[in-house]
Amino acid sequence: MNIKYLKNRIVLCLLAAVVAITGFGACKPVKEIAEVAEVITQELPSLKDTLTSLVEINRAIDQAMSRGETELTFNATGIDEQELKYIGSNLSTFWGKPVRFSINSIYEGIEGIIPGRAVDVKNITNYFELSDNYYVYSFIRNGRPIPEEMQRAKEIASWLPAIASEIFPDPAASDYEKTLAAHDWVVANIDYGDASPGSSDENNSFGAIVLRRTMCQGYAEAFELLLRCYTDVEVAQIVGEALNYLNEALTSQEVGADDQIVSDTDKPVGAWGGHAWNAVKMDGAWYQVDTTFDDPKGNPAGQVSHFYFGQTDAVMQRNHRWEREYFPVSDTENFLYFRRSGLFAEEWAAFQAILTGLLTEAPISYLEIAVTGAAIDENNIQFTYQIRLDLQEIWWHEQVWEDIHVHSIEFIYS
Repeated sequence: MNIKYLKNRIVLCLLAAVVAITGFGACKPVKEIAEVAEVITQELPSLKDTLTSLVEINRAIDQAMSRGETELTFNATGIDEQELKYIGSNLSTFWGKPVRFSINSIYEGIEGIIPGRAVDVKNITNYFELSDNYYVYSFIRNGRPIPEEMQRAKEIASWLPAIASEIFPDPAASDYEKTLAAHDWVVANIDYGDASPGSSDENNSFGAIVLRRTMCQGYAEAFELLLRCYTDVEVAQIVGEALNYLNEALTSQEVGADDQIVSDTDKPVGAWGGHAWNAVKMDGAWYQVDTTFDDPKGNPAGQVSHFYFGQTDAVMQRNHRWEREYFPVSDTENFLYFRRSGLFAEEWAAFQAILTGLLTEAPISYLEIAVTGAAIDENNIQFTYQIRLDLQEIWWHEQVWEDIHVHSIEFIYS
């Protein structure tokens, strides 16, 4: 290794705390200024451990928090100080969040890290605040006592065993079955909204598990917590943005300069806002799951949607956006729930056959079914009245992606 020019200088920097992207509706990022951390000096860094991208830094921080560490010192190159202030923008909130950082030393003109070019190397310390989830997971999976001061973690841990015994009764169940059980419990048992109006303190697993009212981050954390604590299913949190449709037309001034207003002739006006959801590995492939979007406001009690269970990147990108390099790729098969449940019809005749078979066996109050290339209307659904003479009314809602129509149907009997 040749060193063209080396200058060791200590840099004091203004530190910025980073809280995780919250997301959906009222979930919005919060920015704070933290205290200046103590400056540390260090000799020439080990080049083999030098990180060269924000993706590598995020992964190193996430792994450190998962081990229960509250700080991490590392060497990095090509990273702007402004980028370090928002290092948590694409970082999962499950294990915790970065709260401040210090740039301890800068080494200039180092060769051997990037071929053919001398680069500056920063020695950085990032400080974290561990989440309730870390302490709950460590207690349930590893038997480590939860510290007395972590009362919220203790409350979460007290609720989980009963929930787990309800939704994971069979240890031999498949990854798909366990993931579906966690999804359905979260959607059916949690209401979307502020647990404490005016505060985002419960936009996390505490709001979801204990208070049963939270926003997107709480949905994502609760779903991940159940799977991590009681199964071996691989699960991660995705942070990004989602397109929220609004009841009224808003101007860019009303939703904020950073939001994008979206409208066309077929959809209501919408705006992009911060959001959190999950990626899950089921039977060897990664899929996306959004429990928040499967539990929209106004859903009747007990009716669980599965449109956003087991989806691909291609489907999700219609109303979600995220930095792809930070998260697993989901490109195997879309609409996994409907395909696995025998509720995916390639054409209308198959749709009729599926519905006829189900209604012949017993009355059904609610059903989701997907069909390629066909929508329900008052005329083509009439065949169901011939199957069940006690059928009085049918109500349906439709979501469409390309030519796949997902129908949520409610049957009302006399």
